[in-house]
Formats: sequence, C-alpha cells, structure tokens
Amino acid sequence: MNWKTQILTDFQRGKLKSFYRDVYPGLILYALKYLGEENEFLAEDCVQNAVFSAWERRDKFESIYTFKSFLYTSIKNEIVSIHRKNSARERYVQQLENDSFFRDSVIDQEAQTLLYSAIEKLPEKARVVFEMSFIEGLKNTEIAEKLELSDSSVKKYKATALDFLRERLDPSLFMFLFSGL
Repeated sequence: MNWKTQILTDFQRGKLKSFYRDVYPGLILYALKYLGEENEFLAEDCVQNAVFSAWERRDKFESIYTFKSFLYTSIKNEIVSIHRKNSARERYVQQLENDSFFRDSVIDQEAQTLLYSAIEKLPEKARVVFEMSFIEGLKNTEIAEKLELSDSSVKKYKATALDFLRERLDPSLFMFLFSGL
C-alpha cells in the first residue's frame, strides 16, 4: 500500500496524524488562495467543515483521489457560500456562478475523475513515478534518489505511464491534460 492510500485508510480508521501532516496544509493553502490571507480564520473554518463532512462519509471513499476531490469540492462550495454572504464580493460571486465557469469546472472535474481512474490502473512502479513526477512535481533525479532507481529507469517508467494513459484516455483529453509535455 502506498503512502497516499495509507492516509485514506488511516483517516477511515480514525488515525488522523498523517492526514493532518500531509494533506491538511495543502487544503489550507487552497482555501487561502481564494479567500485571501486576511481571511485566514475563514479558510480554517472552510477546511474544518470539509474535513468534518468527509469524516461523516469516510467509509464511502474508494480511493485517495475521490477523497481529496471531495475535500477540495467541499472547500470550494464553502468559499462560494462565504462570498455570497459578503456583499463587497458580489461581483466575484457572479463570475464564479456564470454558466461558462460552471460548465468549465464540471468539465475539469470530469477530466480529473477520468485521469485519476486511469492513474489507479497504471502498473505499480509506473504509477508511483508518474505521481511523483506529475502530481508532486519532483524532478527525475529526485525520484531516482527516493526510489533508488537509475535516471533512465525513471524516464522509462514515465514513458510507460504516458503510453498507458494515452491508450486509455480520449485523445483530446490526453492532449488537453498533457499538452505541455
């Protein structure tokens, strides 16, 4: 079991140390990004509400990806609610709620779901290397060092992962997700 899956398993069992160490800080940063540093207390509230909602549904999450997606979506919904209540930010809320934003966010969410589903089906080593590279943003040399692999092995696993995803994802979705490669 990899460490990300372990975080979900621990969370579901009530062991929250790894969640608060490895996931929680990113959730706070996400909330702060949309609420601003001056609203740090609101960001904390949004994240705590999302964690509480996730806790109530903890047995329903099938993977770390659906778990984290739920958390981020819950936080986003809390933020939208806060902005609705704040008349000074009414214009921003209208932008968030316009049809194209909603359509794009649904498309983004669907694309993310398809991608994470495909990632879960990758061969173990290729998946680990892919996650470290494309999700965590580590360089090949850092991955090689952490996994005790050669640089060429890391490149091979990344290529394997991309080939695998290219075969399983719609071509336009693959190009959209990986156009910068």
